[in-house]
Amino acid sequence: MTSAPARPRTSGSGGGRTWRAASGAWLGIGTAPGALVLGAQVGGRHGGALPVPVLVVGGAVMAALLAAQGRLGLREPAGENAGMADLAPRYLAPVAERAFTALLAVAMAGWFGFNVGLGGAAAAALGGVPDAVGVAVLTVPTVAVLVAGGGRWNAVAVATTLTAVALIGIVAVKLAPPASPVSLARDGPPGVLAADLAGYIGYVSVFAVRAPDFTVGLRGRRDLAACVALLVVPALAASVVGAGVAAASGSTDVVAVLAGPDGLPAANLFVAASVIAPTLAAVHSGALAANRFLPRPPDTARASDEVPRGGALPAGGTHSAEKASRAAGRGRVDGRRVVAVLAIAVPGAVLAALRVDRMLLDWLTVLAAALPALVPPMAAEFGRRRRGRAGRPVATWIWAPGAAVAVALTLAGHAAAAPVGLVVSTVATLVHAWFRRERS
Repeated sequence: MTSAPARPRTSGSGGGRTWRAASGAWLGIGTAPGALVLGAQVGGRHGGALPVPVLVVGGAVMAALLAAQGRLGLREPAGENAGMADLAPRYLAPVAERAFTALLAVAMAGWFGFNVGLGGAAAAALGGVPDAVGVAVLTVPTVAVLVAGGGRWNAVAVATTLTAVALIGIVAVKLAPPASPVSLARDGPPGVLAADLAGYIGYVSVFAVRAPDFTVGLRGRRDLAACVALLVVPALAASVVGAGVAAASGSTDVVAVLAGPDGLPAANLFVAASVIAPTLAAVHSGALAANRFLPRPPDTARASDEVPRGGALPAGGTHSAEKASRAAGRGRVDGRRVVAVLAIAVPGAVLAALRVDRMLLDWLTVLAAALPALVPPMAAEFGRRRRGRAGRPVATWIWAPGAAVAVALTLAGHAAAAPVGLVVSTVATLVHAWFRRERS
């Protein structure tokens, strides 16, 4: 047995990144146009006003999902200091890991197409140019920032998101609702609450599963809590604004109201600015997933072969290996990054230019219902390993039934599909843990 390698030195108290270095993606998802749509839809089920209990429970569920999965990326000993592309081989069986990673890459290309198609149309309406021109205006600088690497995209994401926050404040004043968009009462049967929760779960589910990509290297739980708050609080606030815009306009399709040719200039600019951070985050995760399928340099491949499946990588994981590789041969690593980024951005840009974002939404909704089923068993396995137990891949039967139930219910049109799938996965995780205790 060999001793563990020394951890790399990092700046800050105790080493590692602070929440500020990761804030762009979290804040961007929290203020994306989807949060407005979510608020409009939930408010529409309650007479145009969002019930406070729904906001509280929905926020708590979102925070729990994000924190449970996000802690895997934290620095040791709080987490494993690795992104999702590195964690998947440690936690999933080989076939499931490859399928999940490929699906994640495809999904991120889809989200790129959805976000850039939406934002490009808003930019085109603002400038009076064809939609394809608006798509190009968003795509080219986005890809350039990501190809440059070095974490530069976080600052871009923060700047564009803060711009979007200011603009949506203007929109909220210009399109003020006739009555308060928030209510202390909760009307409707329990099934309505389940549908409301499904909306909030679906909104963060895809990001929650890949949350380690945006917590990798963070110092500890306080930084994770700050990141979670940066997403959840703005998302709840944006959903309130969405309910208000829907009440003022009479339409729950608030993005169409804001981004239409006759929309407010500030509203169109908001939509264009607000999709940049989610797009950067999508390509970041998608490129990490696509990188798993690219030929590895010999030194990286040898290092990977030394890591047993189900175990933990040395401190820093693949991210530390990438830093070492950059120091040894920056051109080679940059070339791989370019290929991985383009593998997501090129098909995504084609989808955006063709304006298939509305058709993509149905498929992305199915995916959003299925993915949360992975969170409970991965969180439980992470807890086992932190208690000193030997790592084991998460059995497919634990999470697959929950994912299948959620997909089936989504296709059948049931609004509560995501919570039901999450409950099935949680129950399977508890049953599996009980059987393990009985056999030991």
